[in-house]
Amino acid sequence: MTQTDAATSWGPLAQPLHTNVPDDPRPWRENAFFCFWDPAQDLTGIMHISASPNAKGGRRARVSVQLGAESHEVIETLGFDTFDSESITFHPESGFTIDSPTISGTISGTPLHARAVFAGETAPEAFSLDREHPIHHYQQSARVTGELTIGGRTITVDGHGYRDRTWGFRDESSSVEEYYGTMWVFPDFALSALRLLGRDGRAATLGYKLGADGSSEAVTAMSLVRDGAGLFVATRIETAGGELLDISLQERRATFWCPMGEERQDGATLSAYDELGRLRTADGVEGFGLLEQGITRKLF
Repeated sequence: MTQTDAATSWGPLAQPLHTNVPDDPRPWRENAFFCFWDPAQDLTGIMHISASPNAKGGRRARVSVQLGAESHEVIETLGFDTFDSESITFHPESGFTIDSPTISGTISGTPLHARAVFAGETAPEAFSLDREHPIHHYQQSARVTGELTIGGRTITVDGHGYRDRTWGFRDESSSVEEYYGTMWVFPDFALSALRLLGRDGRAATLGYKLGADGSSEAVTAMSLVRDGAGLFVATRIETAGGELLDISLQERRATFWCPMGEERQDGATLSAYDELGRLRTADGVEGFGLLEQGITRKLF
């Protein structure tokens, strides 16, 4: 286990848009993701920005929310040199605002547990177009507050969530076969873990168990139990220190599709979606969070 100072700022997750990218024809992606939940209000949501200074396709800003049984979504296109769309403004140092007819308001987050760093030797190779230029990817849990008006109903948000920020050469539809990953928050720790299968046939497990005191322990193994539809039921996670974490889904609160690439008439396309719900460890500790699964579709 490593011990670092507990993060008090978003650090690399607050990086502004990188507009001066290397001279290379491959798509450079600037992604920002912020999932949040307030179970007492039966509210879940996602902000997802996929920007690019050099790729025409796949540039979008999205906010998806579910309040009880009611869901709303805003998806808008982006320019080449901005995170912001007509209705959605991303604030890298805090969160986002949205001003649309169906969803409006502000969501802000402050760091909660230690930061998960997936860069350099720990960068997910399956999401990098080559090993010489690995992507930079960071994840961190959040204390979330704000106010949203959804379908005419105003909600004061007081919950938790997770942020991530990614930049680099990336075209997941050409490099990823399948993956799943967690953004889970428990009272004393968070879990950022990924299991990936690249198009080259290589599988890898990456991730961390993260403490509020700044501690970080690597995840070395992870497996899922899925139901008959392939949805998440339970997992076993093993850390570098030999700890086994058995975690099961107690209640699925929301699911959202997670578009990442561009519209394609032919060629493989990554299809990904997010499940948010209530979790429980084997010893009865309750948590909440998001599990994302993706698989590449190949038939046209």
